[in-house]
Amino acid sequence: MTLSEIAEGVSRCQPVEHRLQLISGGGGVTIIDDAFNANPVGAKAALRVLERFPGRRIIVTPGMVELGGEEEAFNASFGEQMAGSVDIAILVGRRHTAPIAEGLRRKGFPEENIHVVSSLNESTQVLHAMMKAGDVVLYENDLPDNYSE
Repeated sequence: MTLSEIAEGVSRCQPVEHRLQLISGGGGVTIIDDAFNANPVGAKAALRVLERFPGRRIIVTPGMVELGGEEEAFNASFGEQMAGSVDIAILVGRRHTAPIAEGLRRKGFPEENIHVVSSLNESTQVLHAMMKAGDVVLYENDLPDNYSE
C-alpha cells in the first residue's frame, strides 16, 4: 500500500467507546473515558496517557475489581502509580478504594487532593465543583452494581 492509501484507511478509524476515548467536556475540559474495564496493565497505560496532557490532571476511579486475592495489592500499587501522574484523585467507594488511598499516601500525595466518595453521582458533584478550563479528567473503570457502597 502507498502512504496515501494507509493515511486514508487510518483517517476512517473510529475509537472504541470507553477505551481511552477523548471527549470534549465543554468549558475547556478534556475527558478521557477509559471506563469500560480496568486491569493492572491497562490502568498503568491510561496513567501514562494522562501524563502527556498539559494542565491539571484528575482521575475518577473505583479502582480495579474481580482480581482475586491480589486485588488489594493491585489497587495499592495503582494508588502509588497515580501519585506520579495525577494532581487530584476522586475515589469512588469508601471501603473498596482504601488500598488506593493508602498507595497515594505512601508516595506523599497531598491528603487534600484525595476525595473519597460513595457513588458516581457524588463524584460528579465533587468534580463539577472543582473543574476549570484546562483540566483533563480520566475516568478509569466502571464499578459493577454489586459493588455499590
